[in-house]
Amino acid sequence: MKKILFISSSNLSPNNYSGDTIRANNIIKVLRKKNIVDTISFGNKNIINKITNLDKQNINFIFKKYNFFLRILLSVQSLINLKPMQNGFFFSKSIKSLVNKNYKKYNTIICHLTRSSQYLPTNFSGTKVLEMTDLMSNNYAQTKRHLKLYNPFYYLYLIESFLISRYEKYCFNKFDKIILVSKKDILLNSKFNKKKLKFIINGIDINKKKFNFNKNNNKIIFIGNIDYLPNKDACLYFAKKILPRLNMLHPNLELHIVGKISFFNKLSFIFCKNVRLLGKINKLDNVIKNTICGISNLRIATGIQNKILTYGSYGLPALCSLKSTQGLLSFKNNRHIITYKNNYEFINKLNLIKSSSKVANKISKNIYFKAKDMSWDKILKGYQALI
Repeated sequence: MKKILFISSSNLSPNNYSGDTIRANNIIKVLRKKNIVDTISFGNKNIINKITNLDKQNINFIFKKYNFFLRILLSVQSLINLKPMQNGFFFSKSIKSLVNKNYKKYNTIICHLTRSSQYLPTNFSGTKVLEMTDLMSNNYAQTKRHLKLYNPFYYLYLIESFLISRYEKYCFNKFDKIILVSKKDILLNSKFNKKKLKFIINGIDINKKKFNFNKNNNKIIFIGNIDYLPNKDACLYFAKKILPRLNMLHPNLELHIVGKISFFNKLSFIFCKNVRLLGKINKLDNVIKNTICGISNLRIATGIQNKILTYGSYGLPALCSLKSTQGLLSFKNNRHIITYKNNYEFINKLNLIKSSSKVANKISKNIYFKAKDMSWDKILKGYQALI
């Protein structure tokens, strides 16, 4: 039985609904079936026994998040050293010290997300795996293109995308194996050693099919961490540019947003009519009731959007931008999902899903059976061979 150290700079709390956290928890769960897996992550010590259904016999080191202003200071310091600011923002001296003290006990070290690679000991002789998931440099480059030149964040994203791109290249030389969810982004880059790459897409926990067509359904749902800029951008754009047009046809139509959202981001929606901010919800069964469809209208996207898989796990029709489906190449338009190219198409296709039981039920049935073939156990089978 191998000993694996899984290092994550994310909060692996089961109440954290970000796609990265869901993926990390399922990787740990699958690897624990045949290995001893110790985890180091940010989070709350009080939830240690709840995380990913871990066996109590295994050791888990959980660290609370530290002072926000210290994070900002470390981000600036990282920038001065020409390293990604997120490396500083997610740096913990305690984690670094603990890894350096214990790394010789392990056969394999898995670093979850690029920013966690800073904790890999230089002289570790075992198998080194980077669960990169997505290319953050591509994500930041896309984000920059959606910001105005007078916006100071434009220049932060400009600098950060350059620093992350350079750091990703460094990581490809540092690790034995790199895991990504989608091939599309990597095909655009010639700087990587393709022999080290392994593509393992995201999976899903299958739920009971909950969608029921009714012409009186009046909810559209969006699932995602709204503190993550691409999700916030998608929701605000929909609330301001599309929903008012839809309300001219359907006055009772509402957007229900499920996921983490800070107080300051809530203020961004204060003048948006017919928008409900539901926050974190453990079970979506009641949210699905009276829902027309789930949307993935992202304008900034890389990899696979877990929200689409979540909609599928409940048999909920998904209306998606082309950008947000680029990681789901096996999902066929008008069969498993419905895609749109512009606001006009979005409105027309949503009206079609709302009014046609034939269309809505066909998509509901097909996306549900498609999701069933993407359970985490099936998707992550290849992980065992990597270690």
